[in-house]
Amino acid sequence: GGCETRDTMALTRVVLARRLLSPIRNGASFRSLSSSAGSITDTDAALPLPHHRVHLLFGANTDVGKSIVSTGLVRAAATTAAADATSSVNYIKPLQCGGSDESFVSSHRDDRTGDERRATTEEGLAGEETPPRPIVDVDCRTLFRWETPASPHLASRWENLPVGDAEVLSSLRSSLRSIEEGTNGSIVTIIESAGGVLSPSSSSPCNNAPAATGSRFWGWSTQADLYASSKIPVVFVGDGKLGGISVTLASLEALWSRGYRVDAVVFIEGVGDEGGDGMDEDESGILFGKGNAEALREYVTMQQLRGQEQESPDIESNSLKGRPSIIDRDAIICLPPLPPMPVPLDGWYKRNQESFLNLHQLLSRRWSNRQQR
Repeated sequence: GGCETRDTMALTRVVLARRLLSPIRNGASFRSLSSSAGSITDTDAALPLPHHRVHLLFGANTDVGKSIVSTGLVRAAATTAAADATSSVNYIKPLQCGGSDESFVSSHRDDRTGDERRATTEEGLAGEETPPRPIVDVDCRTLFRWETPASPHLASRWENLPVGDAEVLSSLRSSLRSIEEGTNGSIVTIIESAGGVLSPSSSSPCNNAPAATGSRFWGWSTQADLYASSKIPVVFVGDGKLGGISVTLASLEALWSRGYRVDAVVFIEGVGDEGGDGMDEDESGILFGKGNAEALREYVTMQQLRGQEQESPDIESNSLKGRPSIIDRDAIICLPPLPPMPVPLDGWYKRNQESFLNLHQLLSRRWSNRQQR
């Protein structure tokens, strides 16, 4: 296969460089890949323990707010878990190209502003007594990182740092396992995908590729195909802008057709006139985010009614009548617009704390109900 025929020195250089760029903490490690490592099977499924609630964040596209919503969810989980010192809250970004979503989540992980967090650290280092904060710390980690701000399938090629699908899933399983091994209490982990539902993952000669393309071809999978075997339920971030209904529905259909359970959909209202006051209206006065959320509720209702006309809908089914019934109407929400740059987001998170807490509780109920089946 292509993996065995690669130049040994080049492969060694790639592996060493990748380990330097993408360290995996808490005991997780890279595993060597064989020529068949590109196959994604049910044995690759990341199966968390019952007390470990894991949700996978998908988005309708790049820049719809996946990191914003991920941060809100880990903040809510940390606040809720504050009474239990054995609890654990975690954030994982499997594939990162340019920038650092991990850093963003870490810097907004609780209700302290950046200045307050730095002041607390400085006071702690100086030995001064600081008031206790009922916040569980959040462990944030990135599994594979490239410097180029581009799609993972391009960044991995341009930097000559291939990462196969099996390696991504193996690293993700190792990270989830290490989290479970270090915690006795309840665990919440948010995994944020890259780009949109059908955006490419990282490419590698180890991924399955048509024989006609030759052994040197670097194949890749879509984000939805990459994680499909994990059976992890989804929080989906829709597109809250004009034209966002179509891409939102198309993305959800792509997830449902691959067997994903979508527990909630979140829209962030598109920001209006940048010179304005950050109100949640477009220049035309139309609230596109709220309108898109309502359109999705109507779509779900219509599909459920059509399914009932044929036969009783089965929420575990992948048939047309069953897929939309996975989403409850109250699990489709729209958040206010983000403040214009460079206004910090701390105030936005505080104002929307209740919405994220309600979403956290909804996801916890869905997870608990699923474990009891």
